[in-house]
Parts: sequence; structure tokens; C-alpha cells
Amino acid sequence: MQNIPYIILTEVLMTPLIVFIIIYVSTRYSSMNTRGISLTLFFLAMMSGMLNSINYYILFPQGFLNEVMAINISMFEMTIIISYILVSAFNGNIGRMTRTHSKWIAILVGWNEVSMALLLYSLAYGFGNSGTLLNTVNILGAGVTNYLFTIPMIIEMLSLLYLRLHGGLSMRISIAIILMQATDPGLFGGTYSFPLTIVFSIVMVAVLYLILSYTYRNRGKLEDGWRKILNYFIFLILLSAIGLTASLIVPGPFGVRWIIFALSMAFSMVYYFLISFRFFDSSTPEGIKRKRMESENPE
Repeated sequence: MQNIPYIILTEVLMTPLIVFIIIYVSTRYSSMNTRGISLTLFFLAMMSGMLNSINYYILFPQGFLNEVMAINISMFEMTIIISYILVSAFNGNIGRMTRTHSKWIAILVGWNEVSMALLLYSLAYGFGNSGTLLNTVNILGAGVTNYLFTIPMIIEMLSLLYLRLHGGLSMRISIAIILMQATDPGLFGGTYSFPLTIVFSIVMVAVLYLILSYTYRNRGKLEDGWRKILNYFIFLILLSAIGLTASLIVPGPFGVRWIIFALSMAFSMVYYFLISFRFFDSSTPEGIKRKRMESENPE
């Protein structure tokens, strides 16, 4: 491994920042106004753009065109979010937090995590020399499952769990996601992937059984939106199973073989943040409307 000081510096700087944003959004959800929502979206876009620009600058040959490209990557991401903020302001729906805003904040937090994972993996192991597309896919697959990314990810998830923002099915699924992240078969590359695959498979089946049995026992008193929460969880389990299977039959470097599983891990963290940012909560205007429609049109 190389560039250890830069890796430690990146994690020491980025992890507390992301933890602060996550806790800020989670605890002040109901009181966030136009300024808070806009600044949160912009700051997240700026951070991910900065991480991706630095990563591009490190990986590709230095020169005027690549320096311009690195700057444009950051500007492009911020331009998209600024456009979204302006359109939302024009439509008059950014004055309060809604499910749409919470969704985009969760996606941006997840994108920051992926961007940091790619930068950390690049600093630690380099880019390789097997072609741009192949190496890019390899970094995506290996970086998002690597312990350099998983450790700060679990720290951030545990910080939310410590706040006890949720209970019932949401809390149990949150714990299940943390357990699945902690037993990720790609934590140490190909070195321990086989035994970790066995451990992860056991954990995956166990949490699926526990979640389904809890849902069946308490189906009459679960929180609002539990069906959608459960559907997302079942999709996560399915995607993870497909990723494990694909890793056995897809040829190529480790990251290429584990790319689908890496996508499942990326989905799991966005899903976790969606729960924490009340995407499924009926207290949001959209949730109240959905709950009213469900009561008027029972199945």
C-alpha cells in the first residue's frame, strides 16, 4: 500500500464532515428551510466534485487538458445541483424538507462515499495498466468493497444508530445493513474473499429470516411505510445474492468480478440514509398524502 499519510488525512477530514451532515439532516429534518436544504445540497455536491477532481488529476497524466478536465468534473457536479436548487425554488417547493429533497440528499451522501472510496483505493493501489475502462470498473468494484471505505462507512452508520432516531422495522433493517457491511467479502481484496463470502451469506440469510419473521409477527403494528421499507430490503438481498453469484462466474480482475456486489453495497448505504432521512416517513407532506390515499383505497 502507498500514500498512507494521504489516505489517513482524507478519512480524518471527510468522515467527521459526512457524519456531521448526516446527523444535522437527521435531527433537524422538520425545521430545515430553504437555506439549510440548499446549503446541504450544494456542500455535498462540492465535496464529491472535489474528491472526483482530485482522483482524476492523480490517475491521469498531468497536462493542461487533464487539469481543465479535472476542474470541469467538479464544476459539472455543482452545476447539476445548483440547477436543481433553482428549479425547486422557482416551483416553490424548497421552503421545507420533502421526500424528494431527502432522497437527493441521501443519494449525494452515498455519492460522496463512493467518491471517497475511489480516491482512497486509487491512493492505496493505483490505477493499473489494463486499459481505462477495465481499470475504472475494477476500481469501482474493489474500492466500494474495500476496508478503506467500509470502516468509515460503518462509523457513520453507527453514529446514526446511536441517536436512536428509529425503532421497529426501520431499526432492525438498519442493524442488518451494518452487519452486512461489516462482513463484506471484498474487505481485503481477494485474500479472504472466500471465507468472508461464507460469513456474509450466513449473515444475509439470518437477517432476512429475522426481518421477515419480525414483520410477520408485528404486521398489525408496524410503522407507516413499512411495506416500501421491506421491499427495498428484499431488493437489497436479491442484488447482493446476484453479486455473490456473479463474482464466481465473471472473469477478470477482482473489482470487475465484484462490481455487481459493489453496487449492492452502494445501494445499501443509500438505503440506510433514506431511512435516516425519513424518506419512508408519513410525517412528510408526500407521506401524509400517501397514507390518506391508502386509507381511502384499502387493498
